[in-house]
Amino acid sequence: MNINVNTTLKQLERKLSAEALSLGELHKAYALTIKLRSQLLGVIYDAETFGVAGNTPKLADILSEGNIGDDIVTLTIHEQLPSMKELTSAVQDHWLELIHTAIGKSAREQTLPYFERAFVWIKVMTPRGTNNARLWDTSNRAVNLILNNLKGIFFEDDNLEHMAFGVAGEWGEEGVTIIRVLSFD
Repeated sequence: MNINVNTTLKQLERKLSAEALSLGELHKAYALTIKLRSQLLGVIYDAETFGVAGNTPKLADILSEGNIGDDIVTLTIHEQLPSMKELTSAVQDHWLELIHTAIGKSAREQTLPYFERAFVWIKVMTPRGTNNARLWDTSNRAVNLILNNLKGIFFEDDNLEHMAFGVAGEWGEEGVTIIRVLSFD
């Protein structure tokens, strides 16, 4: 395992082993879990790129779905869209692969639609208790990560002439992000 992952795990273990954690200590522990996630995604990416043997499916193949029906493209990512604070380069690369894998799965079904004006609807479901210290805020999600990776594929640009979008948050059992792209006529 990556030496950075081991170091972060040891730091997190020290924080969580204290009998009574202050709010500040809980925030530090949360920050370490975010750091750990990023490091683990880096390890997974390296393993998938440089060392996975056999026919082991990539993480993006497991976590991404895509389909087209009635000129609506639905991309389902079995993770909640990260907040901007969580968006390290490893998390961003991971999400790019998730989005593009879901798009690829849609394209295998039939030709992807291209819209003169598109509406992108993003629904993020998150388990209760996620980052309890703050109110879960839809405007703090990494929405641009999605929009910037849909433009050129489903619509020309993410400006006011070519697209509009909406974001909704909902409590759920597991983290899931559902992206729907449809005509904005």
